[in-house]
Amino acid sequence: MMLEGKVAVVTGIGPGMGRDISLGLAREGADVVLVARSDKVVPSVAAEVEALGRRAFPVYGNIAKAEECERMATEIAAAVGDKVDILVNSAFHGGQHERFEDADLSKWHRPMDVNYFGTLQFTQAVLPALKAAAADCGDARIVNINTMSVQLLEENAGSYAGSKAAIGAVTKTLARELGPYGIRVNSVHPGYIWGDSVKIYFEWQASERGEGATWEEVYDERASETCLGYLPHSSEISGAVVFYASPLAKCVTGTALPVNAGHWVAPAG
Repeated sequence: MMLEGKVAVVTGIGPGMGRDISLGLAREGADVVLVARSDKVVPSVAAEVEALGRRAFPVYGNIAKAEECERMATEIAAAVGDKVDILVNSAFHGGQHERFEDADLSKWHRPMDVNYFGTLQFTQAVLPALKAAAADCGDARIVNINTMSVQLLEENAGSYAGSKAAIGAVTKTLARELGPYGIRVNSVHPGYIWGDSVKIYFEWQASERGEGATWEEVYDERASETCLGYLPHSSEISGAVVFYASPLAKCVTGTALPVNAGHWVAPAG
């Protein structure tokens, strides 16, 4: 197993991406700290991690509050010691789905507080433990979960895309600044992540169209826009995170990997 003996911290534990990332890391041998705002999903994910023979440590708090980030970092150190090998920043806020000209911009602060400042505050709080791990073995890893929305821009998604574009730029800055410590910093950019929440969204889109439209028709339209003809599940996307966290990516830092079945393809050159 590629991550035997490693400690990973994953934020934003829920029934989708957070869960699948945690299980992917555990399958490769990592113990996992599960960070979430509530205990709605964490206990079941912890049980799944432990069923794989790894340790799970629930930690609860709001990354949008700097003081809670510091408290959580203290709790993590008490649970696993002063070294963290892997940090996956998966917590996010979906933003306001509205046009800019009609927007109450005061509500755009929330996605910035979570997606940008929250990610940075939590990373800064855990950084001493990442530096300690890198000093011990020469390699620690940060993986930020970003989005295709910063590459394939859509109307009404400005608050979300703006906050994610900001953390996308700083991810590359962190790669430069933390590289000398032996810390790699990369991001993955999923597109549509197939699961219950996207199905509900497609059902809403179908109802808006009326005339007997179905969510299956909406799915087929979106899937046809991808190179591979389908929308990947979070369990597939988690594989890219495991890759970045593993020794296979030891020389890879400062990159943004599209993980979207070819929905958006980077220009050549």
